[in-house]
Amino acid sequence: MRESRSFSQALLCVALILMLLSVLLPWWAARSSLAMQQQQLNQQLPALLSALPAQPRLPGISAFSRTSPPLLADQAWWCGELAQAQQLGQAPVFYTLDTGTATRQWLSVSAPLALLSLILCVALQFRLHRVQRARQQYLLTLMQQPEQTDNGLSDPLAQEIMALHRRHQQQQQALQQKLEEAQLQSQRDSLTTLGNRYAFRRDLTHLLANENRLATATLMMVRAIALQDINSRHGFQAGDQYLQNIARLIRKVIQSRIGAHAYRISGSDIAVLIPGQCDPLASALGSELQQELYHYQHIHELDCVAYIGFTQLLPGQSPESILIRADSALAQAQSGEPNGWRIVMKNSDDEDLGESQWRQRLQSMLDGDQILLMIQPARLLKPSLPGYNEVFTHFPNENGGVYPSSTVFAMLQRLGMSMLFEQKIIEMILQQVALHDLPGQRWAINLTPASLQQSSFLIWLERVLMRNSNVTASLVFELDEHVLEHQLSHGKRLIEMLRRSGARSAMSKFGHGYGSFRLLKDIKPDYVKLDPELVRHLEDDSANQQFVRMIIDLAQRLGCHVVAEGVETEDQKRLLETMYIDGVQGYLVSKPLPLAEFSTRAAGLG
Repeated sequence: MRESRSFSQALLCVALILMLLSVLLPWWAARSSLAMQQQQLNQQLPALLSALPAQPRLPGISAFSRTSPPLLADQAWWCGELAQAQQLGQAPVFYTLDTGTATRQWLSVSAPLALLSLILCVALQFRLHRVQRARQQYLLTLMQQPEQTDNGLSDPLAQEIMALHRRHQQQQQALQQKLEEAQLQSQRDSLTTLGNRYAFRRDLTHLLANENRLATATLMMVRAIALQDINSRHGFQAGDQYLQNIARLIRKVIQSRIGAHAYRISGSDIAVLIPGQCDPLASALGSELQQELYHYQHIHELDCVAYIGFTQLLPGQSPESILIRADSALAQAQSGEPNGWRIVMKNSDDEDLGESQWRQRLQSMLDGDQILLMIQPARLLKPSLPGYNEVFTHFPNENGGVYPSSTVFAMLQRLGMSMLFEQKIIEMILQQVALHDLPGQRWAINLTPASLQQSSFLIWLERVLMRNSNVTASLVFELDEHVLEHQLSHGKRLIEMLRRSGARSAMSKFGHGYGSFRLLKDIKPDYVKLDPELVRHLEDDSANQQFVRMIIDLAQRLGCHVVAEGVETEDQKRLLETMYIDGVQGYLVSKPLPLAEFSTRAAGLG
C-alpha cells in the first residue's frame, strides 16, 4: 500500500539518521576532547620543555621532535588535523598527539549506540511488518466479509472500503430494482399496458401445472375484429386508440374478479385468465362485456367491435388444445351477431350452423365477384422509380356495408376456402390492371400465409403470370416478414418463381429485430416495406432512427427499394427523406381509394 511504503521509507531514513548520529556524535565528543588536550599541551609544553631533557616523554604525545615534524605511518585520519604533526612557538619544536585514547573513547561509545540503533530499527521494522500484515488481513476480511467486522472503524482506508461497500450495495439494490422493472416491462404490452404473450404463456403453463386436479380456470379470448379495417380507413393511430379502448373495457369488466389477468397475445387478440368455472363466468362476463362493446359500437359507428370466446382450463391439459378451443369459440362467435360470445368446452371438428352460413355467404361472394378492390398508392421520392400501389380487398355485406377483412380471412382459413379467394382476387386484379392500362405503375398484391403452403396454388400462379406476361411485369407480390421467417423454404420457392415469371416481390412489415437482416440477405426482395411500428414514433426515438437508417442503407446496398408504411405526419416524411428512403406510404399520401377512382385520378395527373 502507498501509506505502508511511505512509512517504511520514513523508518529507513530514521534508522540511517540514528546510525549516523551514533557514529558522529561520539566522534565529535572524542575529537573535542582531543582538541582540549591539545590546548592544554600548548599551554603547559613551553614550561615543561625548559626543565626536561632533549627527548622528553610527555603524556598525551605520541611523538616529539625539535628539528623536523615526525613521520608517522598510521595517522588517525578520522581525527583530522589533530592527528598530524603540530608546531609549537617560534622554536623548531614539533609533536604529534596521541589519538589512541580519543579513538577508543569514540569506538567504545559509538559501537554500542550503533548496535542499539540497528536493533531498535530491526525491531520497529518487524513490528511494522506485523502490524501491516494484520492490517492487510483485516482490510481483506473487510472487503470480502464486511458484515463480520466491527462497525467502529477508525482506519480511513477501512472507512473508505465500508463506504465503497455501501455504495456497491446501493448500486446493487438499484440495479436489482431496475432488473425487476425491466422484467415486468418485458412481460407487458407497451400499447395497452396489459401482459404480453410471454406473460400469458407463463401464467397459462403455471395454471395447467397445478397439482390440484380440482382447480379450474377460464380462458376468455377477445378478438378486436375491427382493427385492420380501422387501420386501413383511419390510420394506425386510430387503430392504436381502438386497441387501448378495448383493453380499458376489458379491465372494467374483470376488475371485480379476484385473480383475473389480461394479456395482449397478438395484434388483435386479448386473452384473460380467470379462476373459476367457465359456464357461470362466461354467462356473466360475456353479457357484461357485450353490452360495453355495443355501447362502444354505437358511439364510434362501427359494424362490430370485437368477438368473445370462452373455454375451460383444467390441470394437465396442453396449452395448444386450450388455444384451439378458444379459437373455435371465436370462430363460432364471428358467425353470429356482432360483438357476440360463445363457449367451447371440448375440441370438435364438427361444423356448426354458423359456419355453414358463413360458407354460403363466402361462396356467394365468390360466384358473384362481390369483392371490392381498393388502392393505396405510395409516394416514391425518386423520379426514376415506377409508381407503387398496394391493392386491398373489401367484402360487402347484405346491409350495404363491408365485413371486417380479418373476419373474412379467418373464416376462409377455417373453412378451407383461402386458395379459392386468393385465386379470384388475383384474377380480378389482372383484369382490372389490363383494363385501366396505367403505364409506369406497379401493383402490389398481398398473399396470405396459407398460399405458401399450397403447391397447387404456386403452380397455378406461375401459369397465370406466364399467360399474362404483359401485365405480370407490373405486379409485386407482398408477404409479411414473420411469414417468410417461419416459412423460409416456401418463401424462397415463391420468389424464385416470381423472378422466372417477370414479377417482383416485396417483404412487408420488415424490421422486427436483427434477425431481419439475415432474412433480407437470404430473400433479397425487390421492395422492403418498413413495419409501421418503426415509423409511428420515429421522430421521438433516436435509437429507432439509427435502426431504420441501418435498414435503409443495407437494403439499398443489396439492390432493394425501401418504402415506409404508416406515414401519417410531415415530420415523419421529412425525417425519412433525410435517410434517403425510396418511398413513403400512408394516410399522409392517400387513403385507400376504389380502383376506378384511383385510375381516373392517375389518368388526370398523367
